[in-house]
Amino acid sequence: MGYLRKEMVINALKEDMEDTKKCYEGYQEKELIEFCYNCMEHVIDRLPQYYPENAVEESRWIPCSERLPENAMNVIAQFSSGTVTELRYAGNGIFKGIYDYSTKVIIAWMPLPEPYKGE
Repeated sequence: MGYLRKEMVINALKEDMEDTKKCYEGYQEKELIEFCYNCMEHVIDRLPQYYPENAVEESRWIPCSERLPENAMNVIAQFSSGTVTELRYAGNGIFKGIYDYSTKVIIAWMPLPEPYKGE
């Protein structure tokens, strides 16, 4: 399951609003529909998860050419062959697992997800 992005939700609301307005002939009904959809958009825009201080960086593959992990950080690493595994970044462009690998064969990485905590 992916994340709902605010702009995707608002665009879907706007499309739905236009379709809904087509069902009504009267100007007053169309005005009321527009008002309701604008209120929904306003509420979505004010949800706390959209405040910058509450934003969480979405996990994504980070190319090694863009930046490297912090030293001693465990990451999911992708080899140029497409293989993916967990490794520890040792610093100086070296990832450690059973063997040592350099950024010549590791092309991208991402942080490990939070561990499952159960209920």
